[in-house]
Amino acid sequence: MGMTTAQRRIGYQHSFTSPVGRLCGIVDKIGRVVWLGFAAPTRVPDDIEIHENKYACGELEYQIEQYFRGERTEFGLELNMDGTSFQKAVWSRLLKIPYGETTTYGEIAQKIGRRDAARAVGNAVAVNPVAIIVPCHRVLPSGGGLGNYALRGVDAERGRSIKRSLLEIEGVLTTVAPESARASA
Repeated sequence: MGMTTAQRRIGYQHSFTSPVGRLCGIVDKIGRVVWLGFAAPTRVPDDIEIHENKYACGELEYQIEQYFRGERTEFGLELNMDGTSFQKAVWSRLLKIPYGETTTYGEIAQKIGRRDAARAVGNAVAVNPVAIIVPCHRVLPSGGGLGNYALRGVDAERGRSIKRSLLEIEGVLTTVAPESARASA
């Protein structure tokens, strides 16, 4: 049985350009960020009715632009992310990774009290609905290299390119060897 309009939440969507490509953002009726990704959302709760509204997404776009200009290292936006309790624990931990620093999936697993759950952490990171703000780009494989990024919206090569760009903006790329450099070493 479908939901009536009265039961559905309202979400406002807007796409905008960035140095790493087109971004799509969605905020809820009170301005909390529901989605920020490199393509149209793949995981928006069924009870959200989406409307195009660039004005409702204005603060989101403004803060993202500041980040790309190097003027913002922390975001002042409220989030409204749907997920399992485990996913939310991982995403909450991601928010504690400081700008300009990186961590590994295993370290996140330890910090949330699930020492042996590095692979599950990776799966939760992969479905993070709010890219950049919830900084999944700061999570690297313990074996080195960049790992994957944004696979739900772009192909693997493009995702690694975006991740590399975000880490360059934050000044940490010098500590990460690109996969091609590691393979030839």
